[in-house]
Amino acid sequence: MRAAVLHGNNFRIETLPDPSPAPGQLLVRPLFNGICGSDLSLRKQMAAAFEATPLEAREELPTIIPGHEFSAEIVGIAPGTDTKLKIGDRVTGLPFTITHEGPQGIGLSPGHGGGLATLSCLDASRSYRIPDDVPDDLAALTEPLAVGLHAANLASRNSGPNMVIGCGPVGLAVILALKLAGRGPILAADFSAERRAAAAALGADIVLDPAEGSPYDRWSDVGHVPAPMSPMLERELKGRPPGLNIFEATGAPGVLDQIVKSAPPHAHIVVVGVCPHDETITPLEGILRELTIEFSFAYRPTEFDDALAMIAAHPDQAARLITSRQPLANTEAAFDSLAKNPHEIKILIDPNA
Repeated sequence: MRAAVLHGNNFRIETLPDPSPAPGQLLVRPLFNGICGSDLSLRKQMAAAFEATPLEAREELPTIIPGHEFSAEIVGIAPGTDTKLKIGDRVTGLPFTITHEGPQGIGLSPGHGGGLATLSCLDASRSYRIPDDVPDDLAALTEPLAVGLHAANLASRNSGPNMVIGCGPVGLAVILALKLAGRGPILAADFSAERRAAAAALGADIVLDPAEGSPYDRWSDVGHVPAPMSPMLERELKGRPPGLNIFEATGAPGVLDQIVKSAPPHAHIVVVGVCPHDETITPLEGILRELTIEFSFAYRPTEFDDALAMIAAHPDQAARLITSRQPLANTEAAFDSLAKNPHEIKILIDPNA
């Protein structure tokens, strides 16, 4: 098989032995694979390890075939696998598998190559048949849309309004999930004009450029009147005081601290952006205003299924996330472009092109 192999900071297009599906797995031919923010973080981490390793030992560092958001065609089924899926079916799947060492991420660990290859493996029990009317490229959006849907579902303490900080793929997925659930209004903020336009198209009621003013000064624009701190509430108040939901979808340093310092009392903060660095907040800021901070990871299997159904029902909205499609040979340039160009949202790689 051909694959884009990440070693340190660089990709090499290599011909490797075909993978062999373990019992319970499918051998699949990836059709489209999306590049994710966590892929960019993985590359940074591998580059840092590469630079910290002596020259003579660098070739011994692990290599990874990235890619955990992909659509694929089944080309083989491991003997004894209990599944209704069959060879020729198109599928997308949860990029996780269970090994003797515990759960492993497909496309995020050296032992489980992902979708940036002409062949890969998925667990049959975690794979979902793609409806016939869903195109290959849109089906590859199931995983990131499920991430946003899960984050939106976690925000269950307050009915809204909602603020989404960062309109990359995950932030846009949150906006779409909120909009389709009738949960508004939605205020979205991003420095990129292209991403703000996508947010508006997907249902954000107000879009802001943080360079032109703080979104945290605009509560009234979405009809929110912050309630007092708990000791100052009216004695007759029953139930929860009114609050709003704030989604941190950037993963950028300092943003969570900024949100904690700026959020109104009783806000529910959901952290969904990939944030691999240390982050500092002042707990007293959250204590005085009784903030809730919740961290969102991936999705439930039912939410993955719901995300695929969302694409089938709203293909035009889902398609707004895709900004370009590239062949496998352009993988490194595509990673560079996504990291440097804020106009990019979701770049898809076609491993067979």
